[in-house]
Amino acid sequence: MRRIYDRSGVVIVLVAGVPRLLLNLKGSRGEYAQLYSRVGMALDLAFRRKESETEDFSAILGSLLSNGEASGEPLTPEIAAAFRKHSRGNYRRLFKQARGVARTSAIGNQGMSVTLIDRYAEMLIH
Repeated sequence: MRRIYDRSGVVIVLVAGVPRLLLNLKGSRGEYAQLYSRVGMALDLAFRRKESETEDFSAILGSLLSNGEASGEPLTPEIAAAFRKHSRGNYRRLFKQARGVARTSAIGNQGMSVTLIDRYAEMLIH
């Protein structure tokens, strides 16, 4: 990896979000000094996530729903809370759920509701 960086100048992200990364990069006896010396910065992602989790979730959910067939419907706090409850912080699950709820809402021409979100969440594999 060091050679890739040295020859190309491309930034390499080794592992993002693992708290032990800095300790592993240093090595137990300092044997990875050449690799560690190339670390530009370390960012505590868990701390950053807590700072912006609600805003990030709302932005992602809004973008998922605006690209679906249910665009134009207002995103009420109850609907956002239902998506949050059923996705449990898993954005892949949120994507599947938002896509399915938007499709179901459009097919049945019934609009989006907490009941629809709850029912669709029961169909997703955990």
